[in-house]
Amino acid sequence: MLELLTLSPIIKGLILLVVAGISFPLTGVYLLRLNLLPLRFMLMHGAILGGAIALSFSWNPFITTIAVNLLLVLFMTKASRSLRIDAGYISSFFMVISISLAFILVYRFNVQAKDTLSLLWGSLYTSTWEEVIAVIVFSFLLVAFQLFYYRKLQAFFFDREIAYTSGVNERFLYYAIVLLTALTVAMAMKIIGALLLDALLLLPALVATFHAKSLRGVLAGASLWGGLFATGGFFLALILDIPASSAIAALASVVFVVIFIIRRK
Repeated sequence: MLELLTLSPIIKGLILLVVAGISFPLTGVYLLRLNLLPLRFMLMHGAILGGAIALSFSWNPFITTIAVNLLLVLFMTKASRSLRIDAGYISSFFMVISISLAFILVYRFNVQAKDTLSLLWGSLYTSTWEEVIAVIVFSFLLVAFQLFYYRKLQAFFFDREIAYTSGVNERFLYYAIVLLTALTVAMAMKIIGALLLDALLLLPALVATFHAKSLRGVLAGASLWGGLFATGGFFLALILDIPASSAIAALASVVFVVIFIIRRK
């Protein structure tokens, strides 16, 4: 196994997982606090659409996926605000449209099945150094956003109307959270794929809620558990010769069940 750690694709994969594991669960906390769980399904389907577009026209999948998700978020938030409809309903509509267009493109442009499946399972070891740097920069911005707006986010998560009357720009925070979530999902899709996305976003946040007693504790716990799941899953995958995404999901699921049983007792 030590010999594998000298290979460039393995090193890049390890860096991606550690950085993503620490920072990406922050958006999982946002999703849980704002009850925006349907949003991640729209973004997952949007990422598949972005991948299908990239494969059909030979574009960069990483950049195309991010662009498609940002457009979907823009359309969803505008439609939700304008029509005064719950964001969950609007996201369901865009989810259906996205996956429909994705399969049309796959069919019309005769995209190979193995390339299509890579959208679902991720491609951790094919990442370029430019993509690794992009994930590192984004993770830094995600953590910086959390630290800079912590007090306002605390009021925002407690009650949006109270936060607004207290002078907090709740519309800006909402748009910022949704945009950050869209970027997180697009990048996480590249790392572990669509099917196991929640192992990196939601499970660390859920485990953190079992023992944390404050928002600060949930955020810190989610980052800690996310880093442990990502790192532990990576080395477990090397030892057992299985996909890293599956190892992360399995490890996170086992820890979740064990802590849940202990907490019940």
